[in-house]
This record gives sequence, structure tokens and C-alpha cells, in this order.
Amino acid sequence: MAITNKSNTSKETKDFWRTSPELVNDALKLLNIYMFDVDICCTSYNEKISKALKFISEKDDALELTDCWFDRGSYSFINPPFSKKWIFFNAAVEVVNKTKKNILMVMPYTPCTKEWHENVHSTNCIIYVPDGRYQYLLPDGTKPKNSCNFETCLVLIVPFKCGNVIVNYKRGL
Repeated sequence: MAITNKSNTSKETKDFWRTSPELVNDALKLLNIYMFDVDICCTSYNEKISKALKFISEKDDALELTDCWFDRGSYSFINPPFSKKWIFFNAAVEVVNKTKKNILMVMPYTPCTKEWHENVHSTNCIIYVPDGRYQYLLPDGTKPKNSCNFETCLVLIVPFKCGNVIVNYKRGL
């Protein structure tokens, strides 16, 4: 029998979890870069990741502004609303193929699902799998009592042919 964990997060706030600084710092170290070019899915200026030169807020509708996903840099960052993760993933693949730049995306690590097979397995990407779960922040920036109930990974969508490469890493590099 499968064991499932039901989320206690209300539907109204489910898509508004914020990225922890620990996840961002690990991502930057994995990519050996200082900052991301653009934080593509932040709620507002106050909620953008601190290590991004620019941001696209939710009210700007990032899916309509794919031409703005890069400024001058080569790496942009997406922690999408998880209810739209595959829409953002496929948009990111298109942008990477067009611009020949890289997009790092935070995703639930669900390699056994049909959606993962249909989307990720057919994409050139490096999948960074941490040694445990990251704690996301509540929409107001505070830490929740409990961590998320799913594994997270970082998917670097790349503009070169590599298939899927999996890199396991220890958090807090």
C-alpha cells in the first residue's frame, strides 16, 4: 500500500511558498556563479531572491514575458507556482532552446511520475538531487513549523545535448 502525505497548506497559499536562502546559496555554488540574472517567478520585489539582478513578479505574468527571462547573464532562476510547474518547465525549455542560455528550476523530485517522464526525460538537463529536504518560507518570509512533504530537486535546463544527468549533492556545500 502506498503511503501518501497530505498537504496541510491552504489552497489559497499553496503556490506562494518562498525560496529559502539555503537553497539559493547551494544552487549558486553548484553552478559556480555569484548571482542569477533574473528571478522569474517572485511575488514582488520584497520576495525576490536576494541573489538575482532582476525579477519578474507575479503581477507581471512571467509566462507572457519570456523575452525578459534574461538580461545580460547566462543563468536565470525559477521557483514556479507548483500548480503550474509543467507549464513553466515547458516554457523554460523553449526559452533555453531559443536563447542558448541556462535556466535553473526548482521542482518536486518525482521521477516515477508520468509527467516527469513526458517532460524531463525528453529534455537536456542536469538534475541536482539534494541529500534531504529544503525548508521553504511562508509567503510572509517566516519559517513554517513543518517542512514540505515532498523531495525537491534543482533542474538545470541546458542549451546543449546531454540527455539527463543526475548529480547528488550535500546541502550546505
